[in-house]
Amino acid sequence: MKKLLKIGLYLFIFGIIAAIGTYLYVFHKPHRNIAKEKPAYELCAKDLYTQFSLDESSSYEKYGNKVLQVTGRVVEFDMNETGASLVYVDPFEGINCAFDSTTVHNVHNELESIGVGQIVTVKGQCDGFDMIMGVVLTRCVFIRSNQFLSSLN
Repeated sequence: MKKLLKIGLYLFIFGIIAAIGTYLYVFHKPHRNIAKEKPAYELCAKDLYTQFSLDESSSYEKYGNKVLQVTGRVVEFDMNETGASLVYVDPFEGINCAFDSTTVHNVHNELESIGVGQIVTVKGQCDGFDMIMGVVLTRCVFIRSNQFLSSLN
C-alpha cells in the first residue's frame, strides 16, 4: 500500500511540473519580431492583391503566416493611439496593413508623415484574404516612404 501511495505521489508531482512547464512554454514564449525577421517575399501591392484575387488558396499556401515586404501607393491611412491602418490598391478591398500601438508609438513621426498617394513600403505577417478587407497584413512595421517606383501607378 505504501509503495502504491509513493508511486501516486511521484506521478502527481510529475504532473504538476509538466503542467507548469507547458503553461510557461505556451503562454510565455517570446513574440515573433517582424522588424528583425527577413521577409520571405518582397512584392508590389498590386501583384500581391492580384495573386490573392485569382487564387486565394494557393496564394495563402505560398504567403500565409509569412513575413512579406510590400510596396505600393497608399489609398487610405488612419492612425490613432491604439494603432494604425494603411490600405493599398483600393479603399474597399485591397491590402490592409495593421500597425499595433507599440509600433505607432515607436515610429509616430514617420507614420504621421504618410499621406494618400505616397508610395510606402511596409513589412508584416500575411494573415490571408478577408472578403471585406482584402489581403490582411498584421503586426506591420514601417520601412520607407516617398520611394519612386516606375512600376506603380
